[in-house]
Amino acid sequence: MIIPPFLSAGQSIGVTAPSFGVTEPLDIKRFDHAKEKLLALGYPVKETPNVHTADETGRSSPMMQRVLELGSLLEDDSVGAIVSASGGDYQCEMLLGMDWDFVERHPKWMQGYSDNTVLLFKTTAEHDIATIYCSNFGDFGMEPWHSSITENLEFLEGKRTTQRSFDRYQDGFSDRVTGLEPYSEDKDVRWICSEGDARFKGRLIGGCMDVLEWYHRKGLVDMSGFVKKYSKDGIIWFMETYDMDEDRVRKMLKGMSDDGWFDGVSGFVFGRPLFYKGSDYQTVIKEELKGFGVPIVFDADVGHKGPRMTFICGAVAEFDISDGSAEVRYDLSC
Repeated sequence: MIIPPFLSAGQSIGVTAPSFGVTEPLDIKRFDHAKEKLLALGYPVKETPNVHTADETGRSSPMMQRVLELGSLLEDDSVGAIVSASGGDYQCEMLLGMDWDFVERHPKWMQGYSDNTVLLFKTTAEHDIATIYCSNFGDFGMEPWHSSITENLEFLEGKRTTQRSFDRYQDGFSDRVTGLEPYSEDKDVRWICSEGDARFKGRLIGGCMDVLEWYHRKGLVDMSGFVKKYSKDGIIWFMETYDMDEDRVRKMLKGMSDDGWFDGVSGFVFGRPLFYKGSDYQTVIKEELKGFGVPIVFDADVGHKGPRMTFICGAVAEFDISDGSAEVRYDLSC
């Protein structure tokens, strides 16, 4: 597994919009504040031209422009890490134009969540480059920073290898007045494990289920190489959903199971679903995955209901679940 070089002092953080462009005034204000905060810490921000553009469908720019603007940040030696501007719906179009040999020649930390699963998942699963599933760029503009944002930056700098779960989370959306609002944190965090307290270790892989389901259904990613290479380490799958129903979840998990995606699994970690329709979410998942005999964890700090832990896809991770809390430790040496 290629672990990209960590962000070093004076390097820029690159921002591009592979899905949706950020055009709302309050969101732009949040972006500008994020740039100010990061510059004060020694990291200027380099935006590509499509960050604040969008057509009527929500695309930031035409497909090849998005591909080329991402590529411009990958090959720019002054850029130490790339954070996506936003999620959206159209990142899948970029697969038609991606030069994966170019990506492999320019390994660099890429970060985002939601629709960014398209590029992050394929980069790690097929091209053996670690990526980060965590906040999109706008979260760096909250004031004050939540500890999750500080810790995220420390991971990018290579200063941190462990992280604990948080105490509270934001359950849904809240209105913005200034654009700089932090998480509302209106509910207690409690990780739930099928095995009670548990400890498990393995290569971390996953992302947004809405995208993973699409990848599996379309047959557009080959998991066989990743599974063959890393099943000896154990593989930990993490998943979270934006908008799935029971039927899609069941078909997805059964299909992935039947096709060997979960071979060598040592644990499953599910984030808090944002929108879900159907029978009890946890019961549905446990029914579909019961045959694997490994811990299944729910309500983890990953995905659409922040704050978000920094999940390093491709890294060896050890999860320690105890009394509703969790600690994640990474081995970034291999």
